[in-house]
Amino acid sequence: MRAASHVVVAVVLCIAAFSFARDAIPEGQPPVPAGPPAQRVPPSPPTPPPFPQIAGLTAPDQFPRGCVDCHVNRPDLQMDVRLSTLVGHSQEEVDPAFLAKVRAFAPADIPLKGKHPQVEVAGAEIPRSCLICHSRASTSAPPFARLLHGIHLVGGEENHFLSMFQGQCTHCHKLDRATGAWSLGTGVEQ
Repeated sequence: MRAASHVVVAVVLCIAAFSFARDAIPEGQPPVPAGPPAQRVPPSPPTPPPFPQIAGLTAPDQFPRGCVDCHVNRPDLQMDVRLSTLVGHSQEEVDPAFLAKVRAFAPADIPLKGKHPQVEVAGAEIPRSCLICHSRASTSAPPFARLLHGIHLVGGEENHFLSMFQGQCTHCHKLDRATGAWSLGTGVEQ
């Protein structure tokens, strides 16, 4: 008798489960066909991105001398971004918006006066000459790396280095493939 009551309970549970499942199918939807469960097809592996074109590593280096190869006169864009021009203007007065941006990248204990001290850019090895004043230990000028990374890598689409040169580190930083050592491209403005 006990076995019969177990059968009755099992039948009642099956009927209840079937009724619940039937009521769970939204109206107008075909019922799920009976049969073996559908097999899961694993997703395809993602397509690898295109091989990166990194100046000086996987692509030609168009700016082997760093700063002075990028900072040129571009009449086609009405942009004279030669360092002699930029520093010359900043020796008179630094644009207030640019000065505010630069303050964020300067240590708080280094006062920025709104104009660059007098320096001669013509014939100078750039950026090697800049590092004389803009060293890591400087107490009178913002450290070069912090200043230049902030200027070149902050500002989104408004930043010409990001929008025109895609923020490529190797436009400035040069790898010696034989030793693995990094250096800065350097040269004299033409």
